[in-house]
Amino acid sequence: MPLKLVTGPANSGKAGEILEAYRAGLAAEPILVVPAFSDVQHSQRELAARGAVLGSRVERFKRLFEIVAERCGSEVLGARRASRVQRRLIVERAVRDASLTALRRSAERPGFTRAAERFFSELGRSMVEPQRLAQALDAWTGGGPRAGFAADVAALYRSYRATLERARLVDDELFAWRALDALRARPADWGRTPVYVYGFDDFTPIELALIEALAGAAEADVAVSLPYEEGRAAFEAVEPLIRRLEAVAAEHVALPSSAEHYDPASRAALNTVERRLFEAGEDAPDPGGAIRLLASGGERAEVELVAAEVLALLRGGTPAGEIAVVLRSPAAYASLIEQVFGAYGIPYSLERWVPLGHTGLGQGVLALLRCALGQGSADDLLAYLRMPGRLDAPHLADALEHELRREGIHTAEAARQAWEAERWPLEEIDRLARTRDTAALAARLDEEAEWLFGRPYLRQAHVFADHEREDARARDALRGALSDVQRLARADAGLVPPREHLHELLADLDVRRGAPPAPDRVQIARPEDVRARRFDSVIVCG
Repeated sequence: MPLKLVTGPANSGKAGEILEAYRAGLAAEPILVVPAFSDVQHSQRELAARGAVLGSRVERFKRLFEIVAERCGSEVLGARRASRVQRRLIVERAVRDASLTALRRSAERPGFTRAAERFFSELGRSMVEPQRLAQALDAWTGGGPRAGFAADVAALYRSYRATLERARLVDDELFAWRALDALRARPADWGRTPVYVYGFDDFTPIELALIEALAGAAEADVAVSLPYEEGRAAFEAVEPLIRRLEAVAAEHVALPSSAEHYDPASRAALNTVERRLFEAGEDAPDPGGAIRLLASGGERAEVELVAAEVLALLRGGTPAGEIAVVLRSPAAYASLIEQVFGAYGIPYSLERWVPLGHTGLGQGVLALLRCALGQGSADDLLAYLRMPGRLDAPHLADALEHELRREGIHTAEAARQAWEAERWPLEEIDRLARTRDTAALAARLDEEAEWLFGRPYLRQAHVFADHEREDARARDALRGALSDVQRLARADAGLVPPREHLHELLADLDVRRGAPPAPDRVQIARPEDVRARRFDSVIVCG
């Protein structure tokens, strides 16, 4: 099998081994696979800087499965994949349709659907069929007191797969699974395109199966790099994966430890940390300025201390893109980072997801929907009128609020009557209220949202600045979700909830906020998001 396995500890040169081979084989148009989208962009810049402009292709595993489907399985490529919204609705329907006993009360809780969705994804990535799951659970319980729980879990997965089939959709995991089956059935269709895999420390079962199929039946040259060193406690978790790949690899290159990639002033201290991670050892050398501990009293003080350090690095000539601030959960710090880094004038990238209702456009559209469904309050009508661009004279909403507070008006209907008594009618509320079903409501709401979003920019060739992109992203997310609801209703109207529940679905919609990583921004990320990168300076928080 033409599989080459490259292992070694941190900074042993694994990246150089993989990327040099990749650049040398550009004539064969190889594919470089990396963990995250930010790694794709960084690798493309790095390859271009070293002359690999034409023929280079950097992808994630999700896209690699799509390429496999394009080449080996046209019927797989034609399968419609469920969007996030469609999948959420399908899981909800599957939970309702499953005849549950032990899990019946749990299934009524708000978080049950999300937990079930994650569970189904894990089963798909592990290539587990419903029948196999049922057999494994039955063996696990042995007819004991957990049998009812196990039966419900198996029933949920059967219901989910049946509901997907009913909708004539596949989820991402099932799509990848079918693409893998197509490759196994027609390996020659792959064309022996080389594949290089870099930056990972583990693979899902389906990713590992794809690597083995490409290097095996497809006879493609495949090179995989993994962090590993024999006998090290830090790598015990990855050892089973190494043994599996060693069994099928034609070549295993085990690179030795090296301190050459560290800055000379930091070399002794950082190399000691890497070599002694989770190991007992002798006294460490003097870290000098290479490793420092920053202590603060509280989260805001911590972020301010980090910002001061980053600012000093920038003023000292360190490029912003060479600085990483690493947190377990960047989203939990997002508000503080926005305030403090903004005040310090530090350019940074922090991508996170916020609910639709936390955006200006989303708050107004959801308030309009509540008013149309008869679920709104006077505050909802005010929120709708105050959304960006709805009124040319925003003080009219202030005057209405003054009147509502003075008269003690609390319902949306009464607030609307007060508005229309002296101003123009809000006919958009009636247009939404008159819709017959969920699909019709989604179509009408999409039209209203398009008008509300575009109204401030009529007859303009407007270019959005960074701070204006949030509503544009909210509009994209809203358009996609409403379109997905309509498509699912056309496939089977029984798969979508009643129109009164559309608000709940949209309120749970996530919108991306923040700037993506770039060479001119400090990167704020989780540890797993920067595992394939090297930085000049790293600050670890929390």
